[in-house]
Amino acid sequence: MSGTFVLTIDVEIDAGKKWRTSNPASYEGVYTGIPRLQTLCDRYGVKPVYLISPAVMVDARSVDTLNALDPGRSELGAHLHGEYIGPGARFPGPDFSGCDPAEMQCQYEESLEFDKLENLTRRFAALFGRKPTSFRAGRFGARGWTIDCLQQLGYTHDTSVTPHRNWHDIADFSRPGSLTPYYPSLDDICAAGNSSVLEVPVSITPDLKWLRPTPRFSDLAQCLQVIDWYEQNTAPTVLCCMFHNVELVPGKSPYCATAADCEAMLERIESIFALLARRNYRFKSLSEVTANG
Repeated sequence: MSGTFVLTIDVEIDAGKKWRTSNPASYEGVYTGIPRLQTLCDRYGVKPVYLISPAVMVDARSVDTLNALDPGRSELGAHLHGEYIGPGARFPGPDFSGCDPAEMQCQYEESLEFDKLENLTRRFAALFGRKPTSFRAGRFGARGWTIDCLQQLGYTHDTSVTPHRNWHDIADFSRPGSLTPYYPSLDDICAAGNSSVLEVPVSITPDLKWLRPTPRFSDLAQCLQVIDWYEQNTAPTVLCCMFHNVELVPGKSPYCATAADCEAMLERIESIFALLARRNYRFKSLSEVTANG
């Protein structure tokens, strides 16, 4: 079996229960979590895609850590939590201690969503020396208009769609048009259309098993079931795995409380890499994925 695998990481400020940000604000998930993950990825030739929240972009050491990554072995992209960036930022920062990021960008007026995405894109370019081309909406809150905005701003790839999931009747992907990469409609992100932004959906089965090796989401057996299901039911087989950088550091996310939790998660991730390597998968960054895999 041969397919394509892309690893996407939402890069966040450290958080606690229900994703309220750490208080005081801290960034150990960037300083420690990302280097640990990158070392593992380098061992297998996986090219992780780090999708960076504006709450991380205010921290100089985080920016330095991300800028130090080898662009041939990883990719930097953007990730919008709109309450952290203007116009109309609910948490204007730069201190994001104890914030509760609950907004979904697809609830904004269209002009406001565009302006926030434009400001995020400009900030990214100023910090990392180039415009981002890959994107994921915070809390998966994307719609057709989101794709239109991304297209206007020069993005080429999005990975906001979580097939079969309905997020609070706000971002509803319960009837996905495709589980493989496709160019969405600007009216309906779940439908094929004529946009220039390639949608790479997160890998989720109809019974809501995720390729998400995070405690409380998927154990290794469930992840392997997702892989097998996609191999049997999709062509081309393009697997999109996601989790958060903060899950790799104890007590910095709602999910991994202890060092043992983090070690178990890393072991699970390595087992997935090893299996896919044996099956001759192509490991790609998001911007390298095509409609054919």
